[in-house]
Amino acid sequence: MTHTTRRARHRALRRGVTDFPALLRSSRPGIHFTALITATVLTEPDSANDTDLIANHIRQALRSAAAEALREQDPTDLPAARDACNRHLSTPRTTANGIKVTAAARLTLAPDDQAAVNELLTAARTQGIKDTLESQRTQALAERLAHPAALLAWLLSNSTTDLAGLPDDKALADTAERLARYPRSEGEPFEVQVLALVRDFFDQFPRQEQKRMLMQLLADAMRGARQPAHADKIQELLENTTNPAGTVPGP
Repeated sequence: MTHTTRRARHRALRRGVTDFPALLRSSRPGIHFTALITATVLTEPDSANDTDLIANHIRQALRSAAAEALREQDPTDLPAARDACNRHLSTPRTTANGIKVTAAARLTLAPDDQAAVNELLTAARTQGIKDTLESQRTQALAERLAHPAALLAWLLSNSTTDLAGLPDDKALADTAERLARYPRSEGEPFEVQVLALVRDFFDQFPRQEQKRMLMQLLADAMRGARQPAHADKIQELLENTTNPAGTVPGP
């Protein structure tokens, strides 16, 4: 084979394995990835073989490899799917006719598939917002009823039966205690978590003089942190209330 003929065969093979299309399934039924795959041939093809046949074997091998890489990939995360596909294709592999190749792919979604992905994302966001709001409502109700008196008031406001059917004091206290152990959301802001912790801390001291002492210590700490205005507000609360426990805000 002359040098010119060999170069022509290489050019023909390169054309046959550059930007060839592939339609590949995703993890979502009915949604496909669209890929343009380009192979890099690492071995010298046998001159006796037909160039078109060699290119066909390469395309088949690489389409199968890309399909294997993308079968479990979610089309809602296209960057991750691209990384997984290219990482898999970059591994050298040998085709059925003994040609060693690597490849890279440009992965996209066709307009219809992108529209389907957008619908999935919208539905997921809507459900996520609904779940979050429901969780917040449940958590807020549990916190509100984590005191026997509040639980009794809630039962009275929602009861359609006579007062004789209401729980006794022990049942109310037990139920309120269980509500107090309701797990908090992991995504709560830091300030809300601190307020809940402070409230729980104050609840450990049932006597009013103990709570007043804790409030005084808090005011002293605020002055030490060069926040006299906040310390003055604590002092004002101490002077204007006979129940310091009620001055600690809940979450």
